Amino acid sequence: MLQDIRLAIRLLLKNRGFTAIVLATLGLAVAANTVVFSIVHAILFRPLPFPEPERLLQVNTESPFEEPGDWGLSWFEYADVRTHARTLESVGAWDIGDANLTAGERSVVVTAAKVTSTFLPTLGVRPMFGRLFDAGEDVPGDPTVTTFGYGGAHAVVLGYGIFQTAFGGDPSVVGRTVKIDALPVTVVGVMPRDFAFPERAQIWMPLAADPAKMQRAIHRLNVIGRLAPGAGIESARSEMAALMPVWAHEHPGEHQVDPVEHPIVFRHLQEQVTGPVRRALLTLQAAVAFVLLIACANISNLLLARTEARSAEIVVRSALGASRRRLARQFLTESLVLGVLGAVIGILCAMWALDLVVGFLPEGLPRAHEIRLDTTVLIYALTVAVGTSVVFGLTPIVHASGNLAGALRAAGQRTTSGRSHRLFRRVLIFAQVALAIDLVLGAGLMVRSLVRLQKSELGFDPRGLVTLTLQLPKKAYPTDDDVMAFWKRLQEGARSLPGVQSATLMDGLPPQRLPNSNSFQIVGRVAPAGREWIADSRQFAGDDYFSTMRIPLLRGRIFYDTDTETAPRVAIINEAMAKKYWADEDPIGKRIGFFSTSPPGEPPIEQTIVGVVADVKQHGVELPAGTELYLPLRQTLGWHHYVPGETFVRRTLHLVLRTDGDPRALLGTVRAYIASQDPDLPVARLQTMDHVVYETIAKPRFLTTLLACFAGVALMMAAIGIYGVMSYSVAQRTKELSIRMALGANAERLQRMLVLEGLQLAGTGVAVGLALAGLTTLAFRPWVSALLFEISGLDPATYAVVVAVTGCIAALASYLPARRATRIHPMTAMRHE
Repeated sequence: MLQDIRLAIRLLLKNRGFTAIVLATLGLAVAANTVVFSIVHAILFRPLPFPEPERLLQVNTESPFEEPGDWGLSWFEYADVRTHARTLESVGAWDIGDANLTAGERSVVVTAAKVTSTFLPTLGVRPMFGRLFDAGEDVPGDPTVTTFGYGGAHAVVLGYGIFQTAFGGDPSVVGRTVKIDALPVTVVGVMPRDFAFPERAQIWMPLAADPAKMQRAIHRLNVIGRLAPGAGIESARSEMAALMPVWAHEHPGEHQVDPVEHPIVFRHLQEQVTGPVRRALLTLQAAVAFVLLIACANISNLLLARTEARSAEIVVRSALGASRRRLARQFLTESLVLGVLGAVIGILCAMWALDLVVGFLPEGLPRAHEIRLDTTVLIYALTVAVGTSVVFGLTPIVHASGNLAGALRAAGQRTTSGRSHRLFRRVLIFAQVALAIDLVLGAGLMVRSLVRLQKSELGFDPRGLVTLTLQLPKKAYPTDDDVMAFWKRLQEGARSLPGVQSATLMDGLPPQRLPNSNSFQIVGRVAPAGREWIADSRQFAGDDYFSTMRIPLLRGRIFYDTDTETAPRVAIINEAMAKKYWADEDPIGKRIGFFSTSPPGEPPIEQTIVGVVADVKQHGVELPAGTELYLPLRQTLGWHHYVPGETFVRRTLHLVLRTDGDPRALLGTVRAYIASQDPDLPVARLQTMDHVVYETIAKPRFLTTLLACFAGVALMMAAIGIYGVMSYSVAQRTKELSIRMALGANAERLQRMLVLEGLQLAGTGVAVGLALAGLTTLAFRPWVSALLFEISGLDPATYAVVVAVTGCIAALASYLPARRATRIHPMTAMRHE
C-alpha cells in the first residue's frame, strides 16, 4: 500500500497541470458542500442544546379563520395545561419585548423575555453564574409598573452577550442592582454563552402575572412543555383532545379552546424553531449536491482521458505480470490520494468561506450562533471527498483496455479513442450540462423572484424616511396623561427639526411587524355561527400618519387633530377589509365594535369608519396585504376600563420622520433630539426605512445569492467539461483535420463544424436538464411555489435566457480548441503524427 501511495504521489507530481485542475475542482465542491452542511446541520439536524431535547414540545393554539394559524395561549389556557396535563412533566411560558436596561451611566435597549419560574427549568438549563428564578419571585410586582397584567418583578438573569458588553464579563455583577425600565432590579444569574432561547432574548425576567388582570381572549403567551418519562407526543395530543371539552364545560360563555375551531396543538420544539427555514436550507443542500455531482463527472472525464494517455503503461504492466486487480488498486490509490488532498483543500477553504457566509446570514435566522466546523462536519467533508474519489476512480478501471496489441498500437500513434470511451465521455458531459442547467434555472428563477420582491408595491413610500423605536418606562411616566404628553411633545418637536417634512408615531412598523390580529363586531350584523370577524392587523396611528407614510386615501377622510379622546370614536380600514366585509356597500359611516370580548356587562368599544386607504404590506414583503384596521393614537386614552386595571395607551412606539434629502444625514440629529427630550431614554433601531425594507427580504436575498454562486460554479464546471472533451477530441483528430486543410478545407468551416459538434453535445444535456427541471417543478409544485414570489416555476422567459446563456458558453468552450487546432499548419501536424 505504501508503495502504491508513493507511486501515486510521484505520478501526480509529474502531471502537475492535471493534478491542479482535479484538486481545484474537488476542493471547490467539497468546500461548498462543507459550508452549506455546516449551516444545515447546525440549524436543522443538530439536536437542540438542552437535556433530552426530543421531549420538548411547543404548545400553540390554532384558529382556522385567519393566517398565520398559530396563536399563543392566554394565561388561563396556559394555567389549564400546566395544571391538568399529566403527559407533561413541566410547562413554562414566556412573552418577549423591548426593555431599557441602565447599568451605571449607560442605558441600552435590550430584548427581554418575561418568563414563568418553570420556563428555564423546563428547558433543563443552568446558569453560568448565580441562580435562576424561584416561584417566590414569579409573583405580581409593583402594580404601578405592570403592563397587560404582568411584570414589575425585581430579579433578572443576564444573557452572556449583554453580560460581556454591558458589564465587562465581571462575575461580581450577580447580586448587583441595575435598572430595567427605571425600576431597581437585582441580577440573580448569568446564562452560558451557548444559551439563546427565545432566539432574540438578551435578558430573562419573571413573568410575574396577575390572573385578576388576565382575559381568556388575549393570546400573548408562548408555551413549552417537557413530556413526562414514557409519554409521547401522540399521547399528549390524545390527552389534550379529552381535556378541551371539559374546560369548555367548566367555563361556559367564555372564550374557550375547542378541539375543532380553536384547538391546543403540540409540535416538537425543534420542528417549531427550524420550520420557517427548513425548505430554504434543504434547497441549498440539494444545490451543492448538484455541484458535487458535476465535479465528479468532470473529474471522471479527466481521469478517463488520462487513462487513455497511459494505455501503453497499462499494457506493459499487464505484460510484465500485473493483474487487473493490482492495476485497479493502483488507480484507486491515486484517486484516494486526490480525495484526501481535495478534502484538506476543501476544509481549509470552508474554514475561510464559512466565516464569510456567517457574516452575511440574515438577522433572525434560528440557531445561527451554533454554526461551526465541528467533528460531524469534518467527518462529512472527508466522507464526501473520499466517496467522490472512489466514484471517479472507478472510471479508468471500468474502461481500461485489456487488449495488448491495440494498446501498443495506440501508444505509438494518435488515433481516435474507442466508441465506448467516446460515448461514456459524452454521457458525462450530458450529465454535467443537465445538472448545471437545472441549477442555473433555479438560480435564475430566484433572481427574478427577488427582483420582483424588491420592486413589490408596499402600499407606502419608504424613500426618505427615518425610523426609531422608543419605550417609555412606567416608573418614569406613571400615568396615561404623562405618556400621551411625551408623545405629543416628541412628535411636534420632531416636525421642526431641520430637513424634516413631517413626523408621525405608530405602534407597528411595516413591513416587518409581527401578526397582531384582532376580532371585531359589525354593528347591526351577526357573524356566522362559530366564526369571528378578524382584522389581520391593527395599527394605532399618530397624527400625520398617512401623509408621512404616503398611503393613498381612497374614500372618506384621514384622521384629524380633532379626533381626540373626547371626540366621537373613528376608524379607518384598508381596501382589503372593505372588499372582504363590505363588498356590496360603502363602509363609510358603518360602525364596528372593537374588543368584542370585553368583560361581561361592558359594551364593546365602537368606532365609526370614516375612511378607506390603500393596502399596506405589514407582515412581510412576500405576503399579500391582509385586512387592516387603523385607530387614532389620541383616542386610546380612556380605554382602560375594557381591560380591568390596564390601558391601551402605547408605551412602545415607532417615531417615523420624512426628510427633504438623504435620510442618513439626519440620523445624528435625531439621536441628539431624543436625548434632549429625555437623556435617560435609549434609542433603539435608529435607521432608514429603506434599510428596514432591505432587511425584511434578507432571507430570500441570502438564499438567492448562494444559489447564484453555486449555479455559476456549476456552469463553469460544465464549460470546462465541454472544453476538455472538445480539446481531447480535436487532439485525437489532428491528422484528420490536417488532411482536410491540406485538401483545401476552409479553417472557418472546420471551426464551425467543431463548434456545432460541441453545441450538439451541450444541446442534449440542455434538453435533458430542461425535462428534468420541468418534471421536478411539477412534482414539487408547493415547495417551488413557496420559494418564489409572483413567478411560475416554469417561467418561459427565465428558461429562454438560461438556454441562451448556456448555449453561448458551450459555443465558446467549443470554439477555443477548434480555433487552436485549425491554426496549426497541416505539414507541422502531419510531421507530428
